[in-house]
Amino acid sequence: MRFYLLTLIFIVSIHGIVAQKFYTDKGITKFDGSKAAFEPIKASNNKTVSIINSATGEIAALIRISEFDFRLGLMQEHFNENYLESNVYPNSTFEGQIKNFILEELNQEYKEYEIEGVLTIKGVNNDIITKAEIRKIDEKIELSSGFSVLLSDYKVKIPKIVFKKIDEEVKINLNFVYERKQ
Repeated sequence: MRFYLLTLIFIVSIHGIVAQKFYTDKGITKFDGSKAAFEPIKASNNKTVSIINSATGEIAALIRISEFDFRLGLMQEHFNENYLESNVYPNSTFEGQIKNFILEELNQEYKEYEIEGVLTIKGVNNDIITKAEIRKIDEKIELSSGFSVLLSDYKVKIPKIVFKKIDEEVKINLNFVYERKQ
């Protein structure tokens, strides 16, 4: 876990950030690649690492691919070995900007923000623009977001034998609770 924290700090520090940061290593990332009428292809990762610079709105995240948990072990094995090749590409990253983010404006009510950045999966970078609901409760920031990606945009190939079961468009949901990092 220390390696991931150092990697994330490096990503953020290359931008010359010296402001106060909010951090989580327990972010929940879920995805659903199911097609209707077939067995659900869903997984959850409860160990996503992410950091927000409260002064600039910069955000970065690191997801360890092998930490996704599936209902069936065989699905998890195929996901890691055949689709995302986690032995070659162990992490997915996001580096971006929360537009118009002002920490002092946050309160207990969710406020919608736009997030722009670069999502990297299997070594392929793509620009992402999504909406996120963000609020502040006590000294914590809660972020919730949902967006979709196309598997082909990240060179994830679906074998013909399961093509009718796996959707080309995968829905991703994020739920992160950040704490102040001194």
